[in-house]
Amino acid sequence: MKETGPGGYDEGNKTNLRNATRILRAFLFHRLTDFYGRVPYFEANTATNAGGIKFPAYDQQSVIYADLLKELDEASAALTTVDPNDGFAAADIIYDGDLAKWQKWGYSLMLRLAMRASNVDPAMANTYVAKAVAGGVFTSNDDNAIVPMAEVPSLWTNQNGISRAFIPGDGGQPSYLSKTLIDFLKGANPGSVADDDPRLMIISGGIGVWTATSWTPTNVDPLDQKGPPNGLDASQLDAYEGKPVSTSALLATEYSRINPKMMDRAEPYMLMNYGEVELNLAEAAERGIGGLTAGQAQAHYEAGVRASMQMYTVYDPTLSVSDAEVDAYLATYPYAGTTAQKQEMIGEQLWVNHFLNWWEAWSDYKRTG
Repeated sequence: MKETGPGGYDEGNKTNLRNATRILRAFLFHRLTDFYGRVPYFEANTATNAGGIKFPAYDQQSVIYADLLKELDEASAALTTVDPNDGFAAADIIYDGDLAKWQKWGYSLMLRLAMRASNVDPAMANTYVAKAVAGGVFTSNDDNAIVPMAEVPSLWTNQNGISRAFIPGDGGQPSYLSKTLIDFLKGANPGSVADDDPRLMIISGGIGVWTATSWTPTNVDPLDQKGPPNGLDASQLDAYEGKPVSTSALLATEYSRINPKMMDRAEPYMLMNYGEVELNLAEAAERGIGGLTAGQAQAHYEAGVRASMQMYTVYDPTLSVSDAEVDAYLATYPYAGTTAQKQEMIGEQLWVNHFLNWWEAWSDYKRTG
């Protein structure tokens, strides 16, 4: 029986819209509790002008996670029947009403949350990894959860906030790729491009001058890409380099910048991607979680690396990596070693995968070390 709420809204209908909203709500609250730990959850958003709870209780993260996983389980399973009356497709900017993709995102989020909890609640992780795999997670980069952005109707309404944080003259701050990231992408032999990560010159636009109106690369040689060490102030950086480099003009001649091809104000914002899913599956397999076995880990790892390297064309079609380039990288750095070494490889790949999604990299770092 349908219920009619205030103003005549049909609250018993639009079930797909409601369940997609539950998935999006779970995504938002999981990020919130990953940031802050205890946050208002069960009593959150209940205040009204007429009353309600204006000072909601703070709930423990363990309790929040358990409920988020339950929500994802119920909402994902319910997205099975198309309701022509729910108006969902017209309102859906992420998947245009594609219920199968919403369902995949729900189960992919379930996998992420289960793995985040795997060190503190192995039983819960085991249950929900198995549910996620059985339900069906992302299977290609076509499933990636992406929010479109635009420069209209005004410069402050629908733009990508990450882009605005880095575009010079648009509130952005001078920023350079760190030594840690550049060194990882340049591989074991910094004097050769043969072992470079194909993402080096995708994530880096090169060394150059970036202004509010133009990007002028002065050095796009992969061998010369360079990042400053993390945590140094201006005087420490000068001392580290043994010469003055810390003024804005000198920094631009010394260090690699984020690729401006990913920084247009109308660039889409990627909430979650297929590469992360495969890498989480690789870790779950390596650890024997959710019915997965160590023998499955390599295939998931390699699929995760491939997807992570090939997901950047959504920003610019030139940011492509061929299968041959991925194959060469995987041959240079094969999935091998002890269980601990393999888990470290997975963790490092998750870290690079989360470029432009740094809060997830931080959450994975806190979990894995």
